[in-house]
Amino acid sequence: MEIDMAGALRDLRRTRQSRRLGDAEWFDVAYRVYLFALVGLTGVVLASDAIDGVVGDGIKTSDLLARGPSVVGLIVVLAFGLGLRSGADGGPVAIEVADIRHVLLSPINRRRALLRPVGQRIRSVTFSFAMATAVLGQFVAREVEGSRAAWAAAGALFGAVTGAVFVTSAVIAHVIRLPRWAATAIAAVGLAWQGAAAWINWNGPSNSPLRFGPANLDGSLAFWGIRQQGIDVVAIAVTLAAIALSLALCGGLRIEPLARRGSLVTQLRFAATVQDLRTVVMLRRQLRAETLRSTPWGGSPRTPISERRGSHGSIRSMIWRRGFRSLRRLPASRLARIASLAIVGGVCASLAASSSLLFLLGTLAALFLLGMEAIEPLSQEIDRPDITDGLPIERGRLFAYHLVAPAALLVVAAVLGAAAASILEPSHAAAAFAIALPATLAGAIGPVAGAVLDAPTPIAVADTNIMGTPRDTEQSFVPPEFAGFSNAFSTFLPIVLTSLGLVPIVAMRFDPSAGTALRATIGVALVFGLLVRWVQRRDRWGVAIRSFFEAGRAERQAT
Repeated sequence: MEIDMAGALRDLRRTRQSRRLGDAEWFDVAYRVYLFALVGLTGVVLASDAIDGVVGDGIKTSDLLARGPSVVGLIVVLAFGLGLRSGADGGPVAIEVADIRHVLLSPINRRRALLRPVGQRIRSVTFSFAMATAVLGQFVAREVEGSRAAWAAAGALFGAVTGAVFVTSAVIAHVIRLPRWAATAIAAVGLAWQGAAAWINWNGPSNSPLRFGPANLDGSLAFWGIRQQGIDVVAIAVTLAAIALSLALCGGLRIEPLARRGSLVTQLRFAATVQDLRTVVMLRRQLRAETLRSTPWGGSPRTPISERRGSHGSIRSMIWRRGFRSLRRLPASRLARIASLAIVGGVCASLAASSSLLFLLGTLAALFLLGMEAIEPLSQEIDRPDITDGLPIERGRLFAYHLVAPAALLVVAAVLGAAAASILEPSHAAAAFAIALPATLAGAIGPVAGAVLDAPTPIAVADTNIMGTPRDTEQSFVPPEFAGFSNAFSTFLPIVLTSLGLVPIVAMRFDPSAGTALRATIGVALVFGLLVRWVQRRDRWGVAIRSFFEAGRAERQAT
């Protein structure tokens, strides 16, 4: 008897969907969507009124229309490059392991089985990008001609095209088994080409043949709020053709990368659910198949036997050497990512100082991610408490010594960021180099604090809570109604601490003087010194607080 495989697959997915949704009514879902849309739209409108747009006051609308598409096209080329890398690493879809075992390995057409996951991925990414760029269009509408609705629609169209470019390039790269080096090379060439076109359009002669970049037409879609060109439809047609090609070729996605990616994405979602940012970053590295180098950059000199053990000073130097050796084992991809984050942070900081404070969001993200990438030695030590507790040194001092290597790496990143800001706006060169290091070090405060807070409780006090009572009798002092708030506070605390790195930038925006840079540097130095002191003394202070409460409890029982 012949079995209807397609019908069985539809019934299976329909059953799983009904069980996942449970007894949810469509009216309740529609009402939630309505509330979310209403609140979101109101917030965007109020924010766009409060923030003075994202375009500088000295830029005319005519110049923006003539030069803007090549600059905005950089976003499309970047999405294309990231899609190629994602496809080379096994992306872009993440399928549950159960689906791989029971559906993809069953006697059913693989393209038919993968058509829905790939289509859902295209739909979700294009919608997310469209929403984000539509919001950005609201901010642009504050300073240029055209209505808010027109700019929001143009932004949504541009975002949808960008999201589709990302997913389709990833699917095609995965199907044709594009090597990682080839994906990186193609992405680098595309970015260089589009970057040269943007530079020439903004600064060079208007009749130069090099002003045409591969994504100029895609970038022109973002300006449909006040100008529509018929040739721009070519970009939409190419994107639709790429979507059709990716859906036609999706049956060629390989099982092994899908299984590996599905397992990692499951862990990633769990880590995001429990709000473990450090684990999320680590799993993202595993998704990219990123491993440390077996041999450090520049070779691996042997440590003299006389220096392996000995006084406290030799232990300190050993820890420093371990930290720098850990950074020297970083792969080229991560070093490139660190350099890119530093450049993005510097560019966004320069734009925030000269045009709109909205670019501070980009600076904040770059500083936080840069700090997460730089504290690799500290993270490795925290992830191996069995080795840490066996070393003849106090754990707090050990953690503090592991801040030396990240600080050195952040110095290099600060120089790169300041150089990028100086190239973008030469008049900002002095201010950029003056506050680059304080802002970068302050941005690392959040990741360092989050990593140290993730460290396990010392063995000596592991059986008691902060109040000194046994953990099996532990009572929460936080009402259940505020449990979610406390969890959210602990999650966003590192990001709030990282925002201290924005203070020097904001201060220089309102008072660009040497005195402001000096005061910002002194303030950041004091805060960073307090952080180092907290890292050193955190365990001691915890033991002292527990002893204080235990002594008070014993004295009360004695009386």
